[in-house]
Amino acid sequence: EASGHWISGSLAEEGFIHASPYDQLERVANKHYRQKADVHLVRVRVDRLKSELRWEPAAGSLYPHIYGPVNWDAVDEIRPTVRNADGLFRFSSLSTD
Repeated sequence: EASGHWISGSLAEEGFIHASPYDQLERVANKHYRQKADVHLVRVRVDRLKSELRWEPAAGSLYPHIYGPVNWDAVDEIRPTVRNADGLFRFSSLSTD
């Protein structure tokens, strides 16, 4: 936090930070993060984002990729995730505001 921005491991490994539109959030979380123990949702305000955001094709749809660190003032909310009894993420109660 002292640096003023957040960097995901994928930025160094792949050159961008993976993101997801709301309507694909459950699918992406269950596909890529189901085996992770401590998963948080980070809601980013793209109108405040200083790094470049590109919508690029992946898995038959377009997904946002952030090409640089996420500045903290663009982060609107961070919340821990909850899983159902099967270990799957469910986000039906999230607000899209």
